[in-house]
Amino acid sequence: MAGGTRLASILLLSVFLFVRAQDDIREPPKILEPASAKELFYDGGVDVTLQCRASGQPTPLYEWYWNGAPIEPTNQAITYDPSTGLLTIQGLTTREEGFYNCRARNTFPNGLSAVAISHKIEVRRARIKPWTKDQDRTKTATEGNYVFITCGDTLPKYYGPTTFKWYTVEGEDDLLEVEEDKRVFIDNKGTLHFTYVLGTDEQSNRYYSCAMSNVVEGKLTLGGRTRLVVTKTASMSEVKPALQFSTKLAGDGALTFKRNTEGHLECFFSGYVNDPGNEVPTIKWLDNAGNTIVSGTDRYTIKGNGRVLTIASLVEADEKPFTCIANNAIGTAEGRMTLNVTSSPIWVKALQSITVPQGKDAVFHCEARSAASEVPPDPPRWFKNGYRLDMSYDPNKFEFANENRELRVKSAQKNTDIACFQCFVGNSVGEEFSDGCLNVILPIEVVAKPLPEQTIERGDIVNLTVVATSDKLYPVAYKWHFNNRTYEGVSAPPHVIYDVSTNLAYINTSDLTDEQMRDIRGVYRRQVYHEFESVFVDVDVDVDVILKVQEEPPLPVENAGPDVVVIAVLGAVGGILILVMLLVVLYKMKGIVH
Repeated sequence: MAGGTRLASILLLSVFLFVRAQDDIREPPKILEPASAKELFYDGGVDVTLQCRASGQPTPLYEWYWNGAPIEPTNQAITYDPSTGLLTIQGLTTREEGFYNCRARNTFPNGLSAVAISHKIEVRRARIKPWTKDQDRTKTATEGNYVFITCGDTLPKYYGPTTFKWYTVEGEDDLLEVEEDKRVFIDNKGTLHFTYVLGTDEQSNRYYSCAMSNVVEGKLTLGGRTRLVVTKTASMSEVKPALQFSTKLAGDGALTFKRNTEGHLECFFSGYVNDPGNEVPTIKWLDNAGNTIVSGTDRYTIKGNGRVLTIASLVEADEKPFTCIANNAIGTAEGRMTLNVTSSPIWVKALQSITVPQGKDAVFHCEARSAASEVPPDPPRWFKNGYRLDMSYDPNKFEFANENRELRVKSAQKNTDIACFQCFVGNSVGEEFSDGCLNVILPIEVVAKPLPEQTIERGDIVNLTVVATSDKLYPVAYKWHFNNRTYEGVSAPPHVIYDVSTNLAYINTSDLTDEQMRDIRGVYRRQVYHEFESVFVDVDVDVDVILKVQEEPPLPVENAGPDVVVIAVLGAVGGILILVMLLVVLYKMKGIVH
């Protein structure tokens, strides 16, 4: 039975099988909320709550920062619960405005901590600052001609979504809203345009007044007043279209939009024909290939009677020329403008949380680029648990490469190197932030395995039992690979007796035919694995003798019973083996990392 094993030994091994509890469970924090940077606007005086939520083991505790500094416990207006991560601003005023971000910290049994940092949340009280009103003005125009009225020389600063409206006013309380239609349009900066002005647009004793309305606050703020004087004519002359206003004419800055925001292009044409229902020129938009843009397709929306083209979720490929064309019965005009898409640094490889088995290196990437044709970002700035990794870092533990875009943690150890890392990358447009944590787990350890080469004869037991332990956080799973097939779960190669609960695995050759004996020859590969590591144990099984059909008849049943003395000997040997195995277990457990 060279290399073979008797069934008694395999059964004794089943007493030994166990899963060793390797060390405590450690998992650095991962910020779940807020998941991205936010800009939030609230009505004044309301209570504001911000939630910070993170996973991790042990359960993380929370800290909140306001404008880069920790919020002190003595602050009565801004409070937070370190256990739940809930922050409350009581009765928001402009004093509590600013940037908030949270930190999630968990502390391990050895006293070391890992600290994850969230994106920033900008909190503002929605409002329109006081309007510095100009003196009352007068605007003159001839009936049938184009005219516009601006909101004034300087618009007030505002926070939160704000819309422009126009009213005709008399006194303080008599307001009539000016409705937009094919002839009348309010552009993105609040200017009121008349494609052609009518005598009825002059309203005696009433002024035109621009108004700003804050969506959140629900408050209307009126600006300066303008009296419109219209010189009437006996009959209006027909006029071919002419471009009077476009986003391009508002300045190059008006054509610049940030990536992932909405692009907003406007064209306004004058023109008039005496054709009821078609007095105003019709407008269409073309892309850089000359194709007509259809509203509702490919992120495009056309509104404002054709005067406004919006492009949702801008990408760099949207940086191209667009053309607006106006037509009426007597002519055509067009406007052409090139959209500029800019961006804060765009991630090529942002930090990602990493899990590695102890002793392996961990590599973090912080690589970003600017938008096409823009100046590249500055080199990244690195932090560990919120503290700058400057020139004082340990070169035996940390190594930077690729112009500081890559950080390597060497030979990571569970007891000392679990931590979170942050990087900041900036360019002329803005700054981006990324956070990722390193978790170190104990490696898979095979604690029981068979002989790698087993040459057997009929009647032997082929031992295929493999038992392994791993970090508690990631229990191991098992697979078989045999004769170009993979067996998972409770399945096993032919003739293998397998107990999935104990991992006891063997082949009893006593009852196999010659053909079956030939079938069991080969390499049995046992794969022990989890998400972050795989270990392989190979057992090469061969047959020792020339197989032939046995001619001797089997012994009678009554003579096949076990001898009492043999049972006693097996019992004694089994007891000794169990004792030896327990001593081995105790010895191995001394080496466990804490």
